[in-house]
Amino acid sequence: MTTDVVNIFAPTPDRRVKRGWMNLRVAQVIHETPDTDTFLMVDAEENKRAFDYIAGQYLTFRFDDVADKPVVRSYTMSSSPCQPDTVAFTVKRVEKGLISNWLCDNVRAGSILRARGPIGRFCYDPAHDKKHLFMIAAGSGVTPFVSIMREHANTLGKKGSPEKMTLLVSYRSTKDLICWEDLNALRGIPNCRVIVSLSREHAEKEGFLYGRINESMLADTIAGDYADVTFMSCGPQEMMDLGRNHALSKGVAPEQFKTESFES
Repeated sequence: MTTDVVNIFAPTPDRRVKRGWMNLRVAQVIHETPDTDTFLMVDAEENKRAFDYIAGQYLTFRFDDVADKPVVRSYTMSSSPCQPDTVAFTVKRVEKGLISNWLCDNVRAGSILRARGPIGRFCYDPAHDKKHLFMIAAGSGVTPFVSIMREHANTLGKKGSPEKMTLLVSYRSTKDLICWEDLNALRGIPNCRVIVSLSREHAEKEGFLYGRINESMLADTIAGDYADVTFMSCGPQEMMDLGRNHALSKGVAPEQFKTESFES
């Protein structure tokens, strides 16, 4: 007996895609933390979300007036496809970050941004990935996982979704909890775990771990369950290397560890 494998990345007749560069109007700016903003956008011509995407994909933006020459940056959507009206991306201010800092300083409701997409394969693939999705992130690297967890939280165990999701994410302090309202709500869903570590603040009494993500923290969170897990990691290269090496040392196949880097 053979089973048809569905390629979730292949175009389908019912998937709405807007070709070329789009004009996206910022409908709302949400101040997540003192140095991080989320920008909710609609298509400037259609006044709604004009394309479909897969949770974890990104948009590529073009900025013509920020520097002497046009600058291109890619940002993962922190919204998910189950949110029909807008798309969103989340940006953290960083030292000497040309575009991230410009966005936080200058973009307001009504601003127009030029983008194309959606693009990317850093997504949960039900045809190839395992039943337990284990995500490792730090800081703004959490954004693709916010999208993925939002998308699958209410369909865990059903066709097209994992059976279980775990997110281990590190922030500096309780003032730096990006998309915390959504992540905290996900903690109450069965088979959906969100474990947060703070690298610069002790808040163990409030349920947070302390320190940067390390091998011991990974081992304690996974609790020996490596047999049916797909790992995804986004954040500093050192953290992603740590996660990959830990997983490989436990017998996880290389193709079951996905990474995504990000730019400023």
